[in-house]
Formats: sequence, C-alpha cells, structure tokens
Amino acid sequence: MTSIFQRYADDEAQDLHVQMPQRFLPTTISHYPIEVLLAHWEKYLVEQSIAQERYPWAARFVMGMPVPKWARGVEWNLGQRARFITAVWSGADLGSYLTNDWCEPAAAGRAWAENSEILIDGQQRLHSLEEYFLDRLAVPDAQRQPRVWSELGNGERKRFLSTIFTQARVSSGDEAALRKTYDLCAQGIVPRSFEQRAVR
Repeated sequence: MTSIFQRYADDEAQDLHVQMPQRFLPTTISHYPIEVLLAHWEKYLVEQSIAQERYPWAARFVMGMPVPKWARGVEWNLGQRARFITAVWSGADLGSYLTNDWCEPAAAGRAWAENSEILIDGQQRLHSLEEYFLDRLAVPDAQRQPRVWSELGNGERKRFLSTIFTQARVSSGDEAALRKTYDLCAQGIVPRSFEQRAVR
C-alpha cells in the first residue's frame, strides 16, 4: 500500500484482481418536506382498517408505513426522540429514510404481498415525528420551555413542516436483498460517549 494518494492505478490489470462490494438494490432519492410524510400519515389515521387489511403481515405502522417483522422495534428513548425533533427545528441534516416501492397483490383477498411498501430504515426518526405530532413529546422552545405540537402557531408549524427530509426508495420483492439493505443501513451507527461529544 502506498502512502501517496493516486486517483487511478498505473496498472489497468489490477482491476481484474480486486472487486469491492456491490449495491444490493438500485436506490432513488427524492427531497420532500416533512409535510409530505404528514399527509401520508393523516390518510393512514383515517383509513387504519384498510391499512390493516392491506398489510396484515406488518409488525406495526410508523407514520402510516408498514414495518416488517424482521425490523427492530421502536428503541429510541425519550431523550433521543426529543434530540431528533430539536434537530429538525435547528435545521440539521436529517439524513434519509428508506422505503420499498415494490407492491404485489397477495394470493387472495385485499392484502398486498409481504414486504410491499415497507419502511426499511428511519423507523426511530419517523416514530419521533409521530410522537411529536400526537403531543406525546415536548421539546424546548427558544426560551428553553418544553412545548408540544398543539401549543404552536401556524407560522411555526409551517416552518417545521417545510423542512426537507430525504426519502430513499428501492423496489424489490426479494426479502433477502431487503434484509441485507436493512442491515447495511445500521452499520457504523454507534452513539457517541460523553467523552466523544464536541459539546459537553
């Protein structure tokens, strides 16, 4: 291994010997405001029974999206959820959430095949939004007073809902590939210890 950076190797034959991991599934990226997520969730709240019929295999729903049984549960604590909502207010980069666009009718009835339209990654962040919109989560305002969603005026609500939260999408009925993609999303995500934080 050389200590001097080279953009490309001098020897083209090296390309034949080493191959790095390949993408499991092609991904499409869209930049939507949180308001788009909210509209999807509001529709779900009105039609919960329809969602239950369509996705009977779902472990749960988060912001109206079915979550597969093989995904981890809702695990963020109150502090983690509040920090995410504060990050939205502060204009921080929210990362992205990942869904599967693929949908296929099941063999019988009104149900869709398993893994149709699932939320693959972003469950903790989307659940935090859900809890905030339901007034189950308070975050500090500019004067450090805890506030829930229903206490906010429309100007502040519009500002929050206009925040961009990127959606990444794949489209596959291959559960093995979806599971591998799910596992890759979690690699390297380790909470920082107090000593590792930039602000203490």
